Amino acid sequence: MQELEYLLDSEDVEVRREAVERLRGVTSETSIRLLLKAMKDVSWRVRKTAVDILFNDYSIEAYINGLIALLYIDANAGARNSAIETLIKLDKKATLFLVEAFNTQNRDVRKFIIDVLGEFRDKRSLPLMLEALKDEDDNVRASAVEHLGKIGEPAVVNALIEILESGDLWTSYPAADALGRIGDRKAVPSLVKALSTKTLREPVLKALGRFSAPETLKNIVPLLEDSSKTIQEEAIKTIRNFYHNGVKEDIIAEEMRKFFGDRIINILVAQAWSAKADVRISAILLLGLMRDERALAPLLELSLEEELAEDVKRSLVFIGRDKPEVILPLFDTVSPYQMRFICDVAGELASPVFYDAFEGLMNDEDGHVRASAALGISRIGDVRAVEPVKKLLSDEYEDVQEAAVAALSNLRAGLSADELIKMIGGRNPVLRKNTILVLGEIGAVKAVPAIGFALKDDNIKVRHAVVRALSMIKTDESIKYLTLALTDENADIRVSAALSLGLIKRQGVSDSLVLLLADPDDAVRAAAVKALGELGDKDTVSRLIKLLSDPNGFVVTSTMESLSRIGGETARNALAGMLSSQDKEIRRTAIRALAPFKDVENIILPYLNDSDWAARMAAVEALRAARSSSGSVRVELEKLLDREDDPAVRKAVEECLDA
Repeated sequence: MQELEYLLDSEDVEVRREAVERLRGVTSETSIRLLLKAMKDVSWRVRKTAVDILFNDYSIEAYINGLIALLYIDANAGARNSAIETLIKLDKKATLFLVEAFNTQNRDVRKFIIDVLGEFRDKRSLPLMLEALKDEDDNVRASAVEHLGKIGEPAVVNALIEILESGDLWTSYPAADALGRIGDRKAVPSLVKALSTKTLREPVLKALGRFSAPETLKNIVPLLEDSSKTIQEEAIKTIRNFYHNGVKEDIIAEEMRKFFGDRIINILVAQAWSAKADVRISAILLLGLMRDERALAPLLELSLEEELAEDVKRSLVFIGRDKPEVILPLFDTVSPYQMRFICDVAGELASPVFYDAFEGLMNDEDGHVRASAALGISRIGDVRAVEPVKKLLSDEYEDVQEAAVAALSNLRAGLSADELIKMIGGRNPVLRKNTILVLGEIGAVKAVPAIGFALKDDNIKVRHAVVRALSMIKTDESIKYLTLALTDENADIRVSAALSLGLIKRQGVSDSLVLLLADPDDAVRAAAVKALGELGDKDTVSRLIKLLSDPNGFVVTSTMESLSRIGGETARNALAGMLSSQDKEIRRTAIRALAPFKDVENIILPYLNDSDWAARMAAVEALRAARSSSGSVRVELEKLLDREDDPAVRKAVEECLDA
């Protein structure tokens, strides 16, 4: 013991940690004293080792008083923090010891004890918490109030109400928050009363927002014109919470209109231009709840702020839900951006009143407007729109064509598969391509032979569309044609076909994909590898392993990922062999690829010392994924934490140790 105590004063952190480790299994008062001494060490590893031994080798009674004594050490924050963390881990087993230790003249220790007990949420500590409400130290009282809110015990509500009404700002502030968290409605009258105290309005509003009692709206709404801008903003956020907590929008709108009349729109518009995002969003929502047509113009102006567009759209939909015709005048704008925005709003409402406006806008000079109009009219569901939308399949802009395809998919009830099949034979390759995509979107099984025949089309984009359509239909016949696409002269089409077959995961296509492993194009080989990984066919492992020596790095890393997905001892051994690569990216990928396999800890551990920070990160993440409970793994991770400079790796190690 004398030797170990001497070693605990060594300048070498590893010597000190090993000295602590030698105390494992040695149960005596002297060893407890040395372990508590080790908890004052500057090294996190030494302190953690000491805590681990105390936890595993001793009953709480043997060392709890020593832990509490560490709370008194002002000059050693590490020791104090380790003691607090250890006490928190002991959880409710430490409650009665801490209650007894609270009787001290040291106010900092009293606060530490309250903070620790608050984490337990143990009802046995309630009498002490209530006693601490009268502590002579402001911080102790405030901490007790805060933690009573976390415990959430209704029995403390009366005491918190008394504090709220006492006028002591230091404790009334957290008391209001605690009452909101506990959620006992008998606190509501006292919270409403506390709104008369200016310094308490902010926490009280937050608490009332949690309750969202409709009868309190009349007390909150006037604060939208409070002399304090902060309170105005808190009031508007609180009213928004009422809506999110289920209070009917009509009740909220009526209360605001009752107090402010027509002025409410101007008040909300002013807040909608706030510099604070949550205030702006709250104001925009409330403008929608008012369902007042006077809000339409300012809301449309706010839509020009890109980050607010979705919230504005939601509010306009609110306004137009019962009276969609009030949205029609907004189409009278010269701004293409606003026109697209209004099309989106009208599309959400999907009312027949917008049909004519949408049909006219499908001829607009702005492509984005044409696309938005096509999607909007399709949501109405009127099959009259099929013919005008079809014209956009040949539009000069691809985004309009894509919108037309999606729109026709929505209008599938008005489509004729036979008519579309005839259109595949047209002269315009753009029309052929998009017609094939429509057939794929609507799952037209009868069109598969015609779509498959289009694999002979001389236009590459048409053949790409064929692959996409066949992959959406997913019948045995469509898979037959997809397999045929693997032999296309264009490498990109071979890539698309391979990836599609991998995602469909139909058995029996592995042999065709294996042939692509010898393809001269790097991207095709990589796609075939990924597809085989998705299929998980163990019979392909030996063929995949050959690609670990491929000259293209992306093919190699893709192969490792697929071998990892397929699994098996042969794949594991091949991946372990890649760890010796001089290529950093290959080494990192090999480490990550080994994570799903069993018993790989000893293979991965050496790479905690890799010169490449990303490889070290990969090793840490792989060890975490392996969920190893090995003591040697923990020791090596702790060593890495002591020497690691990279913040990302340090964070990963800490998370791994915690897990």
